[in-house]
Amino acid sequence: MRSAQVLIVVFLLIGIGGARAADTVSPTNQHDFAASFLLRGGYDTNPEFSSGNGIGGSAFIGAEMALIAGSKFDNATVGVAAEAGTVHYANPEATPTERGKVILRGSLGDDGLKLSSTTTIADVASYNLRSSEVSHALKLETKVDQFKLFVTVEGGQSSLNQTNAIFQDFLPSPHRFMRGAIVPGVSFVHGKAEVGVSVNLSARRYHDEFDDFGYRRDNERMQPFVFVKYDGESVTAFGSVSRLYGKWHDVDFSDVDRLLFDANISWRVKPFKIDFLATRRASETTFPISPITIDTIYSAKASWTIDPKWTLAASLGYADTEYLDSPFVARTLTYGLGVTRDLGNDLTLGLDLTRAQGTLISGARADALIVMSSLTKKFGAPAKATPPLHPLKFATAQ
Repeated sequence: MRSAQVLIVVFLLIGIGGARAADTVSPTNQHDFAASFLLRGGYDTNPEFSSGNGIGGSAFIGAEMALIAGSKFDNATVGVAAEAGTVHYANPEATPTERGKVILRGSLGDDGLKLSSTTTIADVASYNLRSSEVSHALKLETKVDQFKLFVTVEGGQSSLNQTNAIFQDFLPSPHRFMRGAIVPGVSFVHGKAEVGVSVNLSARRYHDEFDDFGYRRDNERMQPFVFVKYDGESVTAFGSVSRLYGKWHDVDFSDVDRLLFDANISWRVKPFKIDFLATRRASETTFPISPITIDTIYSAKASWTIDPKWTLAASLGYADTEYLDSPFVARTLTYGLGVTRDLGNDLTLGLDLTRAQGTLISGARADALIVMSSLTKKFGAPAKATPPLHPLKFATAQ
């Protein structure tokens, strides 16, 4: 599904969600809807993040939207979360970026026994990545005293194509594969905290037995987890540590044995808000000699609401992409400052300055400066998540 189609689906879902909320007649039903729409424009000195002058800088204009809609009926819930965005450049050599994502959720039951369903449709098209994914997950969980038992069964189909140094462009055809997984686990819940263990058992099967370079990419993986959650009034946190064991069917791909982690913490004490993120995870790749990549990201964001109208923000991020079975690594450092002004009527004006510096997979240096202004409109109740004000150049140093 191309991003244009995802955009159409998103706007249809907005209309459906609003209509359902307006048609509410039963006082026992609860309906929620929130959305935001962002227009932005500016100048990017290196839109394709290449070494040297590359294709040159370019002015750009873009739009992003996000929505959350849901309804609750007794012991059942249904909801949708969606986001879509596009960026177009004045420079004809710069490739537009389009992305879209729709998540449909539903659940039936209570703490005694609950069945949850999640369907995800996602699509991205940019100068160095073309990917699409459709997946579905079913989760069954039950709570006995303070213990929670759960099992998730997931399946999906993906298409992936990345720019390639050998072809100097995208592959002639994308890698297409199916994925299946089962994730059993148990956790202990006490107040606002939860601690648990789980294991992800998964397998991937590719549409073609051999890729364009003659490699077999079918594989099986096992990934045990230990995780902890906390949801307080001023602090929310999540952390997990896991070990990924992977075995590929091609003798030229080494077995994978890597320590991974995922942690984030958000601290909110008016007028300040601080968010930290640290993650290391495995990602699929079409790189000829690597079975997967190990992507590590660290980021910090801070904002200060000076008064009800003005907010200052700062961000810092570091991304590292390691191509296994090879000496190649790509790194990117991004930092920026921003200011927003509340115009009233759920309108916000923003101005951002971002600098990106990195080392490409070839070892060459690249940097970019992005200056951008934006206008955001919110609808409904305040959304839990709004579209990012700018796309950080994480994982683009290729």
